[in-house]
Amino acid sequence: MPEREEALLQAASLARRLAVELGAPVHLRLTDNRATLVSFRRVAQGLRLRVHHLFLEAPDEVVRAIARYAVRSDASAGTLLEAYAHERQGLVRRERRPGKALRTRGRCFDLRAVHTRLNTDWFDGRVRVDIGWARRPTKGRRRTIHLGGYDARLREIRIHPALDRPHVPAFVVDYLVFHSMLHADLHEEGDSSLDGEGRCAPGHSPAFLAREDTFPLRDTAQRWLQDNHTSLLRG
Repeated sequence: MPEREEALLQAASLARRLAVELGAPVHLRLTDNRATLVSFRRVAQGLRLRVHHLFLEAPDEVVRAIARYAVRSDASAGTLLEAYAHERQGLVRRERRPGKALRTRGRCFDLRAVHTRLNTDWFDGRVRVDIGWARRPTKGRRRTIHLGGYDARLREIRIHPALDRPHVPAFVVDYLVFHSMLHADLHEEGDSSLDGEGRCAPGHSPAFLAREDTFPLRDTAQRWLQDNHTSLLRG
């Protein structure tokens, strides 16, 4: 990333250029995030944009693409941004993920399909994280079970494989994925209810609870999980 003072000047310039394109105030935040190069959120005061620092010196064509992507989730704009980033991939921080790639397709549920649908319906397509089934734990008697969660360090959502069974209602899986995606979305705004290691904390902020409360069948899903806790432990 450029030196701080230089980056601030470039960021201010980029924010002004985007504000002209969008016809609205832009609140810009620079990131060094390797997984999500551009994310946005509409607010009453305009638009909150988080962009990777590689876009600081973007030409007008790319700035216009950022604006189109933020307003309409324009697919062609997204393709242009990915191509621009690919040309400058040396500026993107790389991290090695430990272990194997996450498995998204289970026997009963395809978590990538669930994520894509919820991302479109609830998050304007801005929650770009990896998702998959967690590794099946070693056999043995368990007293607790972690059904799912978001890891901010790896930008991953993992769901317990005990839920990949025919008797588990689809709305329960939807709720757990939505819950984890909400952690990821609020983490981008600095309010994520994550613990010191970047994982879902036991408590949740008022902002988190208010948004989760809008999700249909949340209470029904939570009751189902409570009623079936013992069988999930065996699974």
